Amino acid sequence: MQTKFDNDYFPVQLKRYPTTKNNSLQAWNAADSYLLETLHANFTLSENSNILIFNDAFGALTLSLNQFKPTSLNDSYLSHNAIKTNAQSNNFDPLPNLIYQLDNSFNTFDFILIKCPKIMDYLDEFLVDIQHQIHKNTVILIAGMVKKMPKTLWNLLESRFGSTQTSLTKKKAKVIQLKLENTNNKSLYPIDFIQESTSLKIFSYANVFSKKSLDIGTRFLLQNLPELASVQSIIDLGCGNGIIGLNLALKYPDATVKFVDESFSAVKSARLTCQHNLKDSSQHQFILNDCLTGFDKNSVDLIICNPPFHQSHDLSIDTAVKMFNQSYATLVKGGHLLVIANRHLPYYSPLKKLFKNVKKISSNPKFNLFLLKK
Repeated sequence: MQTKFDNDYFPVQLKRYPTTKNNSLQAWNAADSYLLETLHANFTLSENSNILIFNDAFGALTLSLNQFKPTSLNDSYLSHNAIKTNAQSNNFDPLPNLIYQLDNSFNTFDFILIKCPKIMDYLDEFLVDIQHQIHKNTVILIAGMVKKMPKTLWNLLESRFGSTQTSLTKKKAKVIQLKLENTNNKSLYPIDFIQESTSLKIFSYANVFSKKSLDIGTRFLLQNLPELASVQSIIDLGCGNGIIGLNLALKYPDATVKFVDESFSAVKSARLTCQHNLKDSSQHQFILNDCLTGFDKNSVDLIICNPPFHQSHDLSIDTAVKMFNQSYATLVKGGHLLVIANRHLPYYSPLKKLFKNVKKISSNPKFNLFLLKK
């Protein structure tokens, strides 16, 4: 559903991407409005202002400030697509400058506008990254909905980076102004852990799920991997830090594994995980993508996935259903889809619509493991 986002700079029409059947979800919230209102009321922007926007999911901040040509940094391939799509629907030309990570080519920033991310480690790492790309008058504003801003946020900011000034709550949103005074913080990432009962070292960057230990769903999956014949091509869909794909690469050493995720951090983590643990990882591919969009049909023997059931803070199985549909199209005749799923999630029905035989090969009180043959 497309909605108009009115603000103090430039009203824009915005739509969530990927699309969702839940019409109550929109592509902006009160935190976006409050951040722009705070910026407009207290600071003056000019065409020479160098602006960095962090974690803008659908373009509410980036496109409202498009006249100032901001740089927008986000770890998500889906968010990049959302901002591009919304820019095109608003007839913006050229398109915004979208990046996945900073490098030394950027000058110092005058304004850094942050939409509070779900994972605090990701915010921490971002603030470490920008500490040498600010000047003494750089304005740093962090906005979020109060219920999604953990109490640990203020401790993180003040213990690691500097003093904060927090706004009053407005429409259940807050804005924090950070004075980045400590610029000697060192990056903590990538970090690693040893996979249980193995010598495999698993690497993760800040915005990756379960980066400090093996999560219980993946553990259950790896304990119950089926024996399949004639597997030459594999996709680890939603690869995260690459632990599942790595184990499959070792189980089927002649196969090519494609590690696919919409998170830049995840793909980077999976590549590092494989490079460290495999003598030669050149036969494998690491792909930043929206699920299996653009993949050849009838081309893969085995797809394995632990589907997400949320986008940021919002609960949804839309992405999981998209994964199932695209997996069916991508599998060869006789190919297999292996799905690890929380028992409470309604995956059986969409899987049954695609695959004639939905076989539950293992289960425990928390998870079901489905093996489906095309």
